[in-house]
Amino acid sequence: MSRRVPSLDAPWRRFVRQYGADLAYWYQPKGLAVTPHGLYVRLAVLKEFAHTRAWRDCQADYIARLKQEKISGAEDNWTSGGAPLARMLKQVLAVLGLAWIDLNDRVEITEAGEAFLSSKDRVGMLSAQVLRYQFWNPSVSSTTHRVVRLHPVPFLVRLLQSVENNITGVEYNLFVSKAKCISDIDRVADQIDAFRALSTSEQSEIVLQCKGFSIGGTGRSSIYNTINLDRAYAYKMWTLSNLVIEGPDYGLQLQQANLRGENRKFLDEYAANGVYIDFASQKEFLSWMGNPAERPSKQSALEIYVNRGDLSSATEVKKELGASAAEIRGFKRMMIDEKTLETNLEHNFSSFGKKLGMDLTLVGRQYATTVGPIDLLGQDKRTKQFVVIELKKGRSADRVFGQLSRYMGWVKRYLADGHAVVGVIVAAQIDDKLRSARDAHDSDVRLLEFESKLSVSVV
Repeated sequence: MSRRVPSLDAPWRRFVRQYGADLAYWYQPKGLAVTPHGLYVRLAVLKEFAHTRAWRDCQADYIARLKQEKISGAEDNWTSGGAPLARMLKQVLAVLGLAWIDLNDRVEITEAGEAFLSSKDRVGMLSAQVLRYQFWNPSVSSTTHRVVRLHPVPFLVRLLQSVENNITGVEYNLFVSKAKCISDIDRVADQIDAFRALSTSEQSEIVLQCKGFSIGGTGRSSIYNTINLDRAYAYKMWTLSNLVIEGPDYGLQLQQANLRGENRKFLDEYAANGVYIDFASQKEFLSWMGNPAERPSKQSALEIYVNRGDLSSATEVKKELGASAAEIRGFKRMMIDEKTLETNLEHNFSSFGKKLGMDLTLVGRQYATTVGPIDLLGQDKRTKQFVVIELKKGRSADRVFGQLSRYMGWVKRYLADGHAVVGVIVAAQIDDKLRSARDAHDSDVRLLEFESKLSVSVV
């Protein structure tokens, strides 16, 4: 006996076509089942290997240590280019901002990772990290999902408040996981309401047609089935926030009791000033995610774009922050002038070094680290001491000095090999606030002024 197929209205037929053709969704890399204890014991063992050898040289020993501690039963020897468990751990720890793990680099435990290991409230620490987590980010290798530009937990909280505090697994697959930006909340809520108004047979037909919409050339049956298979890993992340719990019908619900205190403060700030940040690299993302004090705010985005000299993105954020046309013009001039200065310093690095009384060689410009990109990094040929050079770029004295201190600390730990590290702040004008910031610390920080003709003088 043939199945009686309910007739779908034109909007739902169109929905099925668009759904099946759009391959982007809230992709969560498959890996370790994320729990606070599971992460803690694995990160604690990983810390034993921090700052020692490149990850490619120590990952087998790491897996062996996990086995020795009875944390994992995975084999520690392999011949096919890396242990699956090592790769999964790398992915999980990276997306949470707890550690930097790269085949060619030494392992680094981030500030967030250290805070997690030492915290008496590991659950709360992970919750705060997941609240800040965003799609897309460069720790996700697939570029198919780059069109998704939102923070999933704040999105889920606001959505659940709009749909009677419950979404089913089917609704997550069909609507939630396909949202692209925070402004999609109302559209997704309307879709869920419209779906719930359908008969059971109509709902089943929509699901059946979405399941049957095959993805050509990928070996996967449909985007619906792909999302369904990935959903368990995604749910593990969202429920770490302590704001979302698994509910009936493989769905999600709000943990109402936790919508208070720091969580409420974060969500209120996000509603007023939250923004997706377009990170340019894995290290740039980790330098932000690995700093628990950072927030997904317009101010934070502006700092990142200014640091890397992204004039277009920085200007857009300045406009969103309400800058006037005159302020925008001045801001653009400042960024262009400082980029020109940075180029000039790079091309005349030896002469710049002489003003500091050093014989400098350039190590790198916009030198990538896990705490942010260093404008210019040099090393004295004679003494081997490193010189970290930061342009002020319109930032406050506290902000630029704080960033310089983070860079100097990173260089001391990972590059200096016991040699001294000198910091240099270059600004159009050295004011009392910068001098006070320098004088309040014991580190060797020098202040240099430059003029429009790009001459540089030590202050």
